[in-house]
Amino acid sequence: METDYGISSYLGNRDVGVSCVMKELYSDFIVQEILGKLDVLEDKSVLRIATPADLKECVKEEEKGLDESVAVPSMISDEQLASLDALNKDSKPLLIPTENLSKDDRRVLHEFVRLRYRGRLNSETKEKGIEISYYGLNSQTRKRKRWHKDLPDQCHFTLAKENKDTNYALGVLAKFLNVTVNTFRTHGIKDRRAVTAQRVSCNRVEKERILSLNSRLRDILVYDFNYDNEVVRMGGHWGNRFSIILRSISPDMRDVLEARLKEFIVDGFINYFGTQRFGSCGTNTASVGKLILRRDWEGAVKLILSNEHLPGYLGTVGDAVRCWEETQDASKALRFLKGGQAYASIEAIIFKHLAKGGTWQTCITDALPMNLRSLYVHAYQSLLWNKVASRRIAEHGAAVHQGDLGFDGKKISTEASPFDICIPLPGKTVAFEDSYGVCFGLSRFKYLTVSQWYEDMLTEDGLTNCSFSSLEESTLSDGISTRAIPESEMVGDLMALQVQFGLPSGCYATVALRQITGTDMGKQSMKMKLSVKNRADGSVIQIEIDQNETIGDLRSKIASQLGNSVDAHSIRLSLGAEELNHDDSVVIKKSGLVSGDRLFLESYVHFSPF
Repeated sequence: METDYGISSYLGNRDVGVSCVMKELYSDFIVQEILGKLDVLEDKSVLRIATPADLKECVKEEEKGLDESVAVPSMISDEQLASLDALNKDSKPLLIPTENLSKDDRRVLHEFVRLRYRGRLNSETKEKGIEISYYGLNSQTRKRKRWHKDLPDQCHFTLAKENKDTNYALGVLAKFLNVTVNTFRTHGIKDRRAVTAQRVSCNRVEKERILSLNSRLRDILVYDFNYDNEVVRMGGHWGNRFSIILRSISPDMRDVLEARLKEFIVDGFINYFGTQRFGSCGTNTASVGKLILRRDWEGAVKLILSNEHLPGYLGTVGDAVRCWEETQDASKALRFLKGGQAYASIEAIIFKHLAKGGTWQTCITDALPMNLRSLYVHAYQSLLWNKVASRRIAEHGAAVHQGDLGFDGKKISTEASPFDICIPLPGKTVAFEDSYGVCFGLSRFKYLTVSQWYEDMLTEDGLTNCSFSSLEESTLSDGISTRAIPESEMVGDLMALQVQFGLPSGCYATVALRQITGTDMGKQSMKMKLSVKNRADGSVIQIEIDQNETIGDLRSKIASQLGNSVDAHSIRLSLGAEELNHDDSVVIKKSGLVSGDRLFLESYVHFSPF
């Protein structure tokens, strides 16, 4: 729930909440990065979301194995060119003498090999000349290929994905390219249950090798390549454009929504860190971050691998984690992981490291990708910020007070806009060393600062401000535009609202939406829609269930649609190849199910007649 993460205040009265369903379909939530600088909005550009059809021609070109449009240098004879074109994995290397070639000629030759053969051939300077050998885009050799000195180190590309986590997608790419996940850098982690497009940089891997993966990837595409000397940095983009559909809204709420949207455009919203900042599968990332800051490495690793938060975890990851809980044997637990989870999941990374003799500390400091390590610590900072922001609004409102700070850490005028207020994250930098913002007078002799609020919370958790090495800023944000779906597009008794807006880096769409709906937009508060297909006759049942209801309630809802004579306790369900063998008391939000899942009704029995 949002209140668990310090998200408790609104701007204005929100006594009336607008109930809705978010992400009923993963295509209801589209995220596209907006590139450009914060102070030059004209430069921003929204990343396109390509389709497999868009990349079909590119893949065809790659399958040819060479680019015939590249000019052939004069030092390459027709005979040598034919030999190069024919090189394959069984061929011996071809040596081109360089005794009469200048340094520029040798550079041109290396560049020619790279461009014409798209990374399939490797050119290397030897004592007697340049040796050209077959390399192969998907070579599994661990020998590092020499990088051309005139080529920038970073290959940038757009990664589009559907219904997949960013870290999982990068793990798949790393596996196919035979590199570590740390080879990649992103502006941030994008939503899993969504369609997203984001920029990625990859250190010293040719674009031809990455592009060739499209034929092997599922629900992941890579495209729009360029080389650059700079890596893609966390938060280095302008922000994100969101296209979101909220469904199952009562038509009675139309007037309320229209008034809220008008109010929202003027007043904005409290820029909380959204619930997804704190974990999407039950593990509280803020709790992990706190343990990392306290240098409790064992506690942090065990919490990441803990199955207590999700007793009904489905699939091979659930089996592996349960094995770990019972045996503490990382090698044995690793054998449960199958497919992409065996190399792209966080659990696989940790189990592999422990199985090789890694320590609790190196699991965190060495094995986990840098962006994931940062995510845990930032989640803890974000939790503290949310609590301070809620206290600030609840006790003193959103108006500017004397002593408030702006984005640059300097005090702002009381005549300034509330959008200029900046409450820094807990940390230590020069800009905020002496003041953490507004000072509120409690009595004639006693004052309380935002800095003191932070200090009290950190002390309670056994930490100090010096536990952090960086300080970030968060501000109130606006910049949303909306449109109601026309009546001609509405079907049935309920209506939907489509919103499209751009938010700067660090802002959460769900937090903006909660200001409009006046309800908890965290996924654990959303009602879920599930479909249940009967194996016996192929019929499909649609079920709507609250996340706080139980598996027993789910079985009862199914039984009521099948007929009064069906024994709910006898209902056997499966999700894909996994049987849903949870106890009736397991809460839906801890079952591993997500809205949109298709369950299969395997069997059931009727009550015996008297």
